Amino acid sequence: MNENNENFYLTNTPVKKLLLKFSIPCILAMLVSALYNIVDQIFIGNSTAGTSGIMATTIVFPFTVVSLALAQLIGDGCAALFSISLGSKDEKTSNKCVGNAIVAVLIASIILIVLGFLLINPILNLLGINGYDERCKEFTRQYYMIILCGTPFYMFSQAMASIIRASGAPGYSMVSTIVGAIINLILDPVLIFGFNLGIKGAAVATITGQIVSAILCAIYFRKPKLMNLTKDSFAIQSNVLTRLLKLGISSFVTQISIAIITIVANNVVGAIGGENATDAGGALGIVFKIFAIVLAFSLGVAVGGQPIIGFNYGAKKYSRVLETYKLIVIANVVIGIISTLLFEFAPSAIVSMFGGHANNLEFYQEYACLSFRIYLGGILFCCIQKASCIFLQSIDKPYKAMTLSLMRDVILLVPGVCLFGLLGNIYTMLWAGPISDIGAFIVTLILVSMECNKIRKLANESPKVLDEKQEIVDNTKENLVISIGREFGSGGKYIGEQLAKRLNIKCYDNELLTKVSENYNIDMKMLEKVDEKQKSSFWYSFATNYVFNKNGEVSPISADDNLFLKQAKVIEELYENERCVIIGRCSDYILKDRDNVIKLFIYSSDNDFKINRKMKYENLDKDVAIKKIKQIDKQRAEYYKHFTTQTWGDKCNYEIAIDTAKIGIESAVDILEKYINERMNVKV
Repeated sequence: MNENNENFYLTNTPVKKLLLKFSIPCILAMLVSALYNIVDQIFIGNSTAGTSGIMATTIVFPFTVVSLALAQLIGDGCAALFSISLGSKDEKTSNKCVGNAIVAVLIASIILIVLGFLLINPILNLLGINGYDERCKEFTRQYYMIILCGTPFYMFSQAMASIIRASGAPGYSMVSTIVGAIINLILDPVLIFGFNLGIKGAAVATITGQIVSAILCAIYFRKPKLMNLTKDSFAIQSNVLTRLLKLGISSFVTQISIAIITIVANNVVGAIGGENATDAGGALGIVFKIFAIVLAFSLGVAVGGQPIIGFNYGAKKYSRVLETYKLIVIANVVIGIISTLLFEFAPSAIVSMFGGHANNLEFYQEYACLSFRIYLGGILFCCIQKASCIFLQSIDKPYKAMTLSLMRDVILLVPGVCLFGLLGNIYTMLWAGPISDIGAFIVTLILVSMECNKIRKLANESPKVLDEKQEIVDNTKENLVISIGREFGSGGKYIGEQLAKRLNIKCYDNELLTKVSENYNIDMKMLEKVDEKQKSSFWYSFATNYVFNKNGEVSPISADDNLFLKQAKVIEELYENERCVIIGRCSDYILKDRDNVIKLFIYSSDNDFKINRKMKYENLDKDVAIKKIKQIDKQRAEYYKHFTTQTWGDKCNYEIAIDTAKIGIESAVDILEKYINERMNVKV
């Protein structure tokens, strides 16, 4: 495995911990993205523009969603292909898809902005502007022209956010989005009320935040994680681009479906709403935006799980794929229930946030509350359906994901709104929502059940194949690795050396560093400086970014192509090729899923025992010994925590933990030798 592609935590860390790590930043990022328009609507709704201003942003909203759909077609597709490629060790494809995605999103955004200006009147007519009053039309044009200018920045930041998350930096992705949203939040009241720019001020605040987010995303690619971008990466390769677009089609359809239903609803309400059209459209606009917040939580969990599912699916860790999807569904059930309770019992509280400047205030408030209760009545089923689309996308089933995405909004909801609206009224059209949610949920159960059954079958078969292979390995190589974690001064190194002598196998302590030095042409002195050191140390920081070779030359390396991964690869090679003792270096964690690995921890409950040993064998003063023991144990604990997310010395991580202060060093060697012989059934 190329060290650039090694990502131990995706296949070894507990799924719950991983999902929290990836989903929380993803939810926050998506939530902040959804809040862009909502913040505008809240400030606009409380200004003199009232429902006319809210309706203007609602009319423009589908155009924004189309730009987001194109961005996610490229970004989410690239993220899925990137994760699958990492899991299957295809470094070339993982790098190529990122470069192609960057070029593709830039080209798509330029085309969209040019068409947006050239076809302004046809586009606004399609969005439904003609069904509303003149005041609303004027606000719509003002808002649209400014929002259009920010389209390239918005598309770039949204596409790159998905890729950055998949590369193992969900926190950076979240920050880039949040910073832009905070700027929007600050500028909205300043420009709308302070400079009296009204709806134009809201639009300027929005694109300013988008520009900042785009700049932050661009900065990330100066030194990205888990990828090595070269000029060749940016040369369009049709098969790579086609594959990532196929994987992103589900996200594209999900967003396009939202745009289509919003356009249809705007046009239907404009046609049948009469004098209340603007107020009814403004009320539905609020519902659509709150719906986007719920989707931010729902899709945030699912998209956060995408790299986990994709990587493990590519690595054939099928049980982890199913476990991740199960947790995603549970989270979405909770989100759906909470949302349902809120919409059914407290819709007026939501409506009141958006102000009360309406032509017919009583009608506006009544219709808005009914829209929440009826139109979003099936939100629980919708959450599960939307999250399942991402799941199918993550396991490389783009067409089934696309079918599921189309089912709710295009196949069921659009005809339902038209039928119930044009044959009934603006009240009956609301029932299209829950009917579509239930219908799409039934299709979801069928499609996802089929795929989960296939994955379960693969999961049940995989262990048998592995067991057969492992049996061959054990019979020919008699694999045995004894991993020893140790407190400084407890005698762990000595015990490891004695066990190796008695079992006639090699012991690797500093010898491990020698192998890393030889395999990767790295200066031994620098390896010794970073060996099991805390993350915050100067040499660890340096080694994460640069490396000295044996000729004294300095070369830059990527953040994850670091010395830990090189060392981990050497440890795995030792496991495959020989029986040995390995001292420390997170070897217990790196080999946690391998057979015939005996994990030991050596410690001392009596600190004086360790101090006296160091004073005797290293000829140290007592104060120096105390300081050195404290310092090195702290470094080892922080090093272990950083790379494994587990606690160093936690007895649950080891088969045996021995207190040498109580039983003595030589007795510890005798006990462990006997245990190892019985454990491996080896005659010495």
